[in-house]
Amino acid sequence: WEKTSGFEESFNSKKLTNAQRSGLNQIPNRRFTLWWSPTINRGNVYIGFQVQLDLTGIFMHGKIPTLKISLIQIFRAHLWQKIHESICISFCKVLDNQFKSLYIQSIQKEQIHPRKSYKMNSSCADIVLFCKKEWKLNYPSPLSLSKEIELISFPEKTDKVWLDLQLRWGDFDSHDIERYSRGKFLDYTSDSIS
Repeated sequence: WEKTSGFEESFNSKKLTNAQRSGLNQIPNRRFTLWWSPTINRGNVYIGFQVQLDLTGIFMHGKIPTLKISLIQIFRAHLWQKIHESICISFCKVLDNQFKSLYIQSIQKEQIHPRKSYKMNSSCADIVLFCKKEWKLNYPSPLSLSKEIELISFPEKTDKVWLDLQLRWGDFDSHDIERYSRGKFLDYTSDSIS
């Protein structure tokens, strides 16, 4: 942390205004905050409202202005949306390579709404798979549990599967992706409106 980068050293010999010089002094602080952001941006560290940063799926716990500014700068120009789109395309390519082994008839990449990548309270399919013969389905349950009570009626076979990809960046302490994805699946499939 004590070493300065070449970028900062290049400004030492230049004539800078006081505002520019104070801006350079903030660079090490921002680096420090970004490096430790997974540790300090947690519900166990800061108690308060959880706030989602604009145009991203990043959730902040508490007011850390340096971290907020840095993350907004990193994800400017709709980078979060572009990352989501890129992952969807990569996923389609992987599935395309497994066409025969998974008995896939066709892969349909859905038109994605611009806000889909960071709107966490509703969702839709990113990719729809159609198969040559029906796939056998199991009731969704966390991998760590061997048997769970089935609460809803669940089809045994299907010839169409939709995939909903979601980027998340949040509290490390509450990171239980199995339960989160199962809960989302049950929300979307048991909702009579959708």
